[in-house]
Amino acid sequence: MRTELKKAIIDFIFANINYFGLTNHTVDNFRQYIYTPEGEHCFGGKEVHDFISQAEKLIKSELS
Repeated sequence: MRTELKKAIIDFIFANINYFGLTNHTVDNFRQYIYTPEGEHCFGGKEVHDFISQAEKLIKSELS
């Protein structure tokens, strides 16, 4: 996964840290990197989805 995408995801999480359902909100925002129009995972899409989940958990645990 590209560093620019990781940074964009992290920036998005910090900007929306108090949003209820942040993981789903982040996935929706970066959907084009995760799923094809048919709903299948893009190449590397699962990695992006997993990164979003792990980044949110890490960031929220550090802010608690």
